[in-house]
Amino acid sequence: MMTLWKCYSFLLLAALAACQAAPATAPPLRQVRSVGYGSVTVYPDYAELTVDAEFTRPRLKDAVAEVQAVVDQVLAMSKRYAPGPNDVRVSSTSSNKEFGYVRGKEVFTGFNSSQSVTVRVNDLRRLSPYLEELLATRISRIKDLSYGHSRADSLRREADVLALADAAKTADKMCAALHVRRGAVLEASDSSSPESSSGGWRRPSADIELYSKSFGGRGFKMSPELLRFDSTCNLTSALE
Repeated sequence: MMTLWKCYSFLLLAALAACQAAPATAPPLRQVRSVGYGSVTVYPDYAELTVDAEFTRPRLKDAVAEVQAVVDQVLAMSKRYAPGPNDVRVSSTSSNKEFGYVRGKEVFTGFNSSQSVTVRVNDLRRLSPYLEELLATRISRIKDLSYGHSRADSLRREADVLALADAAKTADKMCAALHVRRGAVLEASDSSSPESSSGGWRRPSADIELYSKSFGGRGFKMSPELLRFDSTCNLTSALE
C-alpha cells in the first residue's frame, strides 16, 4: 500500500512540475504595416546606339570586304566621339547565303555579310554631329538608340531611401489616427524591381533603317526624355 502511495505521489509531483515548466502563451504582437513610395528624376548623361553594316553580293569575299570597309570608317569616326576604352564595341562578322522568292520559287540572291558596332556617347552635346556623320556613310541602319545615366545604381538607392521614409511617415499617420504609438521597426523590405523604373534604367530604344539614305522603320528621337527611378518599400512596426 505504501508503495502505491509513493508512486501516486511521484506522478502527481511530475504532473505539477510539467505544468509549471510549460511557458505561458505570449499575447499576439500588435503591428502596423505601411507602404512607401520614392522617386528620383534626372536628365540622362549618356546615349548608346548600335550601327549595322550589311551587304549582299554575288561573291562572299566582296560582301565581307564591303562590310569591313564601312566598319573601319565607322570605328575611326566613333572613337573621336567616344574615346573611352570601353565606349566602342565591335561584333564578329556574320555571313550567310541569302535567298529570295521569284514567281513562288526560292532563288539564291547572293552572300550576305553583316557586322555591328555599339557605341556609347558620354557627352550628349556631341550626339547630333556624330549621327550626322554616320548618316553620311554607307551604313545599313542605326538601332537601339537609348539614353541612360551612369549613376543609375546610386539613384535607385536614393529612391529606396525616399520610399522608406515615406513608409515611416505613413505608419506614423496611421498610428496618430488610432491614438497609439509606433514602436520598433520589425521588418523593412524593398519590393520594387529594375523594371519599375522608366524603361529599366534607360529610356525605350528606337531604330532607324536606311534605304538609300531615306528614313524607314519607326525613326528615333534626338531629344532624350527625363529618366525616373521608382521604388516601393514595405515597413512593419510594433505598436506600443
